[in-house]
Amino acid sequence: MKPRFSLVGTATAAALCLGSTTAWAQDCLAVMSQKQELSDFVGALNRTGQASLLLGPGPFTFLVPTNAAIQKVPVNVRNDLMGSQPTQDIDPIRAPAVVNAHIVDGKHMASEVRGQERATIRTRNGNELIIQRGSDGRYALAPGAGGFEGGGAHRIEPAHVVQADIPCSNGVVHIVDAVLAR
Repeated sequence: MKPRFSLVGTATAAALCLGSTTAWAQDCLAVMSQKQELSDFVGALNRTGQASLLLGPGPFTFLVPTNAAIQKVPVNVRNDLMGSQPTQDIDPIRAPAVVNAHIVDGKHMASEVRGQERATIRTRNGNELIIQRGSDGRYALAPGAGGFEGGGAHRIEPAHVVQADIPCSNGVVHIVDAVLAR
């Protein structure tokens, strides 16, 4: 009987500790789903089938554009990614490519680039992402050579991180103010 009380006490202590870090107990998809300003990207993850793939242990880094950023994208790209109506199909090639332009394998925190003028990483779709500090001290995320067009011909404006280092159990989320593919 005595070991049972030890297990109950240990379980209670663990539950109390976990209660203070609830964000860590949720995967990145659940964390993103709680933020209304990210609902369009979460919808794209679900429609492209990426959501179920990203429920795994990861780690993943998400560079999630806000709904306002997605609304700035040309309508043809939005329709390919989201469909023009909730029941319409998406482009089966372009939509996953655009979504994967916002996902990096591994967990990359903002502190990795602090103090650097420039850093480069690869997104899940294989494109290069350049993170460069501007004259204002803010970091801009821009496509590298030959990347991120996703079938479009529009110039891609650099994105800036609006909110960094949102923790989740299988990675980290950074909210950005522009879509990284056209």
